[in-house]
Amino acid sequence: MSRLDRYLFQATSLPFLMILICTTAVAWLTQVLQRMDIIVDDGGTIAAFLKITLLLIPSLVGIVIPVALLAACLYILNVLMVDSEIPVMRAAGASRFRIARALLLLGFIAAGAVYWINLDLAPKSHRQLRETVWDVRSNIASSLVRDQVFTDVTGQVTFYAEEVRPGDQYVGLHIYDTRNTERPVTYTAENGLFTVTEAGPRLYLLRGTGQWKDAETGEIEIVRFEETAVDLEGFADGRPVNKPWETSERFLSELFNPDLERPYNQEYQGVFRAEGHARLATPLYCIAFVLISAVVMLSATTSRRGYGRRILIAAAVCALLRIFGFLAQSLASENALFDRVQYGLPLLGIAVASIALINPRSVSSRTLREIEAPTPKREGAPA
Repeated sequence: MSRLDRYLFQATSLPFLMILICTTAVAWLTQVLQRMDIIVDDGGTIAAFLKITLLLIPSLVGIVIPVALLAACLYILNVLMVDSEIPVMRAAGASRFRIARALLLLGFIAAGAVYWINLDLAPKSHRQLRETVWDVRSNIASSLVRDQVFTDVTGQVTFYAEEVRPGDQYVGLHIYDTRNTERPVTYTAENGLFTVTEAGPRLYLLRGTGQWKDAETGEIEIVRFEETAVDLEGFADGRPVNKPWETSERFLSELFNPDLERPYNQEYQGVFRAEGHARLATPLYCIAFVLISAVVMLSATTSRRGYGRRILIAAAVCALLRIFGFLAQSLASENALFDRVQYGLPLLGIAVASIALINPRSVSSRTLREIEAPTPKREGAPA
């Protein structure tokens, strides 16, 4: 790497890292606020809450990297143009592609980072996130149940205990179970014990009654028991063994080759395929954004009016390219032909920008100059 490459690479890397950190922090804070229910409703600890929110960072970084790279390239190229450093480089014989080479190297590094996040780090973090949330919500003894407070523990089971004792033990239990809408059941028990078994969470009740209304006679039936168990299946829904992995929790092989014997995988097979191609195509936008920003900014001539219009042009082109990419991913879940479009959009941006960058007399460069040129005055018009 030459001295010029090192200078441009270092000058671009610092703003890229700063923009990446700041943008990721803002996105992370919005996700943190959405998960305050882990503490407020589910009674999770601060440590569990921090672990859950930190596990969100890899997927956020993967989304932010292309945007941060575009902003950093536009920023540093604008600074170098304003300070007349790029005109000096051009006067010394450096071509536009020669100047953009260091930025392109940063683009390849960023693309590699996005590939690593999309294919390995993000699925692992999402799986760990699910397990952590399940652990928090399954521990009703320490998180949900309070002395002499009615608590909705699964959305359809209301729980009340006169006293909560160490070891997940309860005294004076009242439970209202409406999971069977045709026959809601009310349990009362002297004592109870919560435990997690291989079949899922269970609440064992000792010396109590079960009451429900007979649908035919309308009379209340009461059954006394010495010991019974209530299945808290609402807590088991988040366990990986009981629920299929979501799209964000699957690795690439599981997206392209799901187990079609499971109805869930059959229903969402198209979504999985589109997501898999999206993970492979997304890193290409890093390279496309670098080339587009370079061809737009480096084709400019020295101007005292600044380069704000060119920055807007580059940002708009990249934004449209990415929006069409999201649209292609959405349509690909229904039509596999759009999977090719997911790759074609960034590759088209790379090809067009590369041609325009290498060829100093390209049509795109002339078009940009015409857009930026002032409107000529008519004859006889006042000065």
